[in-house]
Amino acid sequence: MHQLLHTRRARLTAAAMSLTIAATGAVAVATTATAATTTTNPSQAAAGWLARQLTGPTHDHYSVSFNGQSFPDAGETIDGLLAMDAAHVAQTAATRVTKWLKANAKDYATGSGFTPGTYYPGSLAKLLLAAEAQRASVHNFGGLDLVRELKKEEQPDGAYMNTGDKSFGSTPVAQSLALIALSHTGSLSSWPDARAIAWLVGQQCGDGGFSSSTQSSPAKTCTDVDATAYAAQALLTVHSSAAAAALRWLGSHRNPDGGYGLDTKGKASSNANSTALAVQARLEAGYSVSAPLRWLRNQQIGCSGKSGRRGAVRLAAGYSYATALRATTQAAQALAGRWLGDIDNAHAVDTEPRLAC
Repeated sequence: MHQLLHTRRARLTAAAMSLTIAATGAVAVATTATAATTTTNPSQAAAGWLARQLTGPTHDHYSVSFNGQSFPDAGETIDGLLAMDAAHVAQTAATRVTKWLKANAKDYATGSGFTPGTYYPGSLAKLLLAAEAQRASVHNFGGLDLVRELKKEEQPDGAYMNTGDKSFGSTPVAQSLALIALSHTGSLSSWPDARAIAWLVGQQCGDGGFSSSTQSSPAKTCTDVDATAYAAQALLTVHSSAAAAALRWLGSHRNPDGGYGLDTKGKASSNANSTALAVQARLEAGYSVSAPLRWLRNQQIGCSGKSGRRGAVRLAAGYSYATALRATTQAAQALAGRWLGDIDNAHAVDTEPRLAC
């Protein structure tokens, strides 16, 4: 799976995954009200499960293991926050998460300090989506003006790139996240310019799909569901006609079981992350998503599962906590009927529902 929530340096270097945990006193976790709350709503059950998986002294983030050590994972934490906001539950937990993200925003956006003063656009975009969903200040989030810093990353050709670390270049996924996030600040002055949109369109393969890596000359065919789903959401958001081909591509790459998969060799078996992203893109376009949503709901652990797993969404067959956590953060957004940029915490409640059994 694409680990979209880290920089590539963070995937390869343990130090780059390390984020400074805010030094705060213990925060009481509300349990009395939440323990008694149950739901039959799939997205709320998933979001409630996610809220109970938060770790750290104040239960405010997720972690990832690397070489036998555990490190805070800001990217996955943002996806979990978006899941809670999309399902309109777990706002006590979401508030703790937002506070933690603010305290660690600069570390995350710089790749744990590898490029102080310059930022990775994908990380800035993820933080901007979190700020928008939580209706926090997009111009002062953990001391960062997310809009200004992201727009500063735009290169003459329209690509968003870390100007302090050009070795990693731009990617269609990071570009898509930036276009989506900048389009939802509520200010026309933040709207992506024509060059930024044209750069993403220029990465489209001949069959309408997208690749996860930048191509100097796009291929005739692509096999990347995830990158295509992110790009389709971005192109829809900025009203580009190129979205139509990306959506047709997604329509033709659905598996017979109703789900979507990621396999560069074109022999994809369905998984929850890819299916959720495809659902979000097709929902934004107003297309039917009954088959992939059915596949996702079948991946959710129900009353026959262990009590501590109920509400979680399996990546595919079997259960692994690490993959279920990542799968559930994206699946909950799709199950709630929300796509990126269409998520906020309006009218959300504090409770962390458990699946009614």
